[in-house]
Amino acid sequence: MQQFQKEIPTQPQITPQPNQQQQKTIIYIENLDQGISEDYLYRKFKEVGEIASLKITKDKSTQKSKGQAFITFIHPDSAEEARKKFNNQVFIRNSIRVKPYFNFHGADKKANIFISNLPEDADDLELEQEFSRFGTVLSVDVHRDSTGKQLNYGYVQFERKEDAENLIKRIQSHPLTHKGKLLKLEQFKAQSERKVESTSIYLRAFAAPLPQHLSAQDSAMRSFEYGWSLVIKDYLTRVQGDQIRDCFVKIDSVTRQPWAMITFETYDQAKVNLDLCESQRKHPCINSGARVALDLIKKHGPPANSDGSLQFTIQQIEPFFEEMSKDPFDTFKGESDNFFFNMVYSKHLNPDERLIIIQNIKEDVTKEQISEFLGQFGKVIRLTIRKTKNPRFQVQQCFVHYQTLEDSKRARSELYDDSNEKIVNKRKEIFKDGRAVANILLSKTMRKEFKEIKKQSQNIFANPGGRQLLQPQIPTYQMMPPPMPFPHPHPQRNPPRGQRYPFPPSQRPVQRPPVNMIKPSEPIRNVEKYQPNFLQEFMDYQTVQSRMEDFLKIPTDSQRQVLGNLLFQKVFDVVKDKESTKKLVGMLIDPSQFEIGDILNMFDDVNELQTYIDDGLQLIREEQKAN
Repeated sequence: MQQFQKEIPTQPQITPQPNQQQQKTIIYIENLDQGISEDYLYRKFKEVGEIASLKITKDKSTQKSKGQAFITFIHPDSAEEARKKFNNQVFIRNSIRVKPYFNFHGADKKANIFISNLPEDADDLELEQEFSRFGTVLSVDVHRDSTGKQLNYGYVQFERKEDAENLIKRIQSHPLTHKGKLLKLEQFKAQSERKVESTSIYLRAFAAPLPQHLSAQDSAMRSFEYGWSLVIKDYLTRVQGDQIRDCFVKIDSVTRQPWAMITFETYDQAKVNLDLCESQRKHPCINSGARVALDLIKKHGPPANSDGSLQFTIQQIEPFFEEMSKDPFDTFKGESDNFFFNMVYSKHLNPDERLIIIQNIKEDVTKEQISEFLGQFGKVIRLTIRKTKNPRFQVQQCFVHYQTLEDSKRARSELYDDSNEKIVNKRKEIFKDGRAVANILLSKTMRKEFKEIKKQSQNIFANPGGRQLLQPQIPTYQMMPPPMPFPHPHPQRNPPRGQRYPFPPSQRPVQRPPVNMIKPSEPIRNVEKYQPNFLQEFMDYQTVQSRMEDFLKIPTDSQRQVLGNLLFQKVFDVVKDKESTKKLVGMLIDPSQFEIGDILNMFDDVNELQTYIDDGLQLIREEQKAN
């Protein structure tokens, strides 16, 4: 390792966004064995050229290798030679993958092409050579799963968008093949730009539960499922004239209610039937009877198993349908109190707007109370109450699924209606400070994306009313040295709020009355009048953590004041400027930008707080230039 350190000249680390010429000298290595060190990589890759810098990425908490590395060569030719020589070579036990470093975020997205239907043995270098016939290729990336297995799709990034557009036009008349497989190419689209048109609708719990004794018999369950599929297809094709590609029906073993997945020929047909469910709160295709279902089974014949044998005979199932036809709760009548429907979309791209998360609920509110309150806005299909997983910030929240989109819209609107005295009074009973918080529930992936977007400075610190920075509602801090034990040469002043005493309470020096000629500033007197008990009660973050339950009971505005008070010193230690610190803390406790939970996370995540500080300082500098 000493030799390694001597031979590598001192160079600055790889910049986060190297220019295009710098990128040509950098290679990215993945799937490295845990036992590989930087010394090992240096000795291997030094064979192809002089190395400027080398770095194996490591986990911040465990300091273990992530199996990835970056190597910067002095000359671009060395980086290209390294890719050709070491790609797919076995280092210790793993076959490594060597790729050119590419800053995707700085590239032209319109010059990117999505490739699918790749052969199993597709190689990045071979694909790069293939696509280089159509323009300068910056990067080719074939995707892999979590186990390292190569998938059948990837991306190719051209330098110019014109080359990508010309290739898309060319394949319409001259298809492109690679290793005998016809490649499918399309222009790259961000997920927010992709239009997903599903042709399938999902109907759940659309009929009454089967009697317990019938659901225990396998032939009865299979015959009812088959009967339902015939009833649905018959109505949709014969009455509505729809073209059905598939209709799959299953009876839930727990609820004993049927659910169906219906796939239409076109999106428009699926959308029309979904709108029908929305307007009628049921679908006419499920309004039938047991005798009708049995007649359709006789007409089409029983279904066959994979070996050609029949799943059941007509004689076997006739008693089941005869009994069901006499039952006042005949499941084929399609009557249900918890009917649910939706278009079969990707959950990542299309959140269900009927699923709402309700927050800021008081700890002592019961499920029955919140269910009664939310039920007045529309039909509630499912309601779940749970506490957040964060042990130091446990709050109660509710997930409610309304039957229709109109029910959901009404709830999200009338929940905030201050003109309705009944709703206002109920909000005070159920929500902290009488303030309800209702949002459409996003998927886990979308929540992660939203959090990243929220960190963008233009979204975090921009004010809808203009570029004026928010001023914190906290005092003008008088930065003073920490108090010292007596004898003290000067009268003791009040310490800055949030600063801890250097002595335990029993050893603190007795405060001497201030001399009349020394007067505290007016802002400090105002602060003493503003909720002094809360500021004194939570004078450090450890107290907030240990008494989180008590802390969450104080008014929300007071919570923000306490946390802003504690953040002041942390921010000042970084900024070293009192005025800038005041502005930054004002941003960080702004209720329109951060929830209380977000502010609490700043105390634990130093990197996140630093990001907010950097973005805020940038905005302050821009504001100063503008003025």
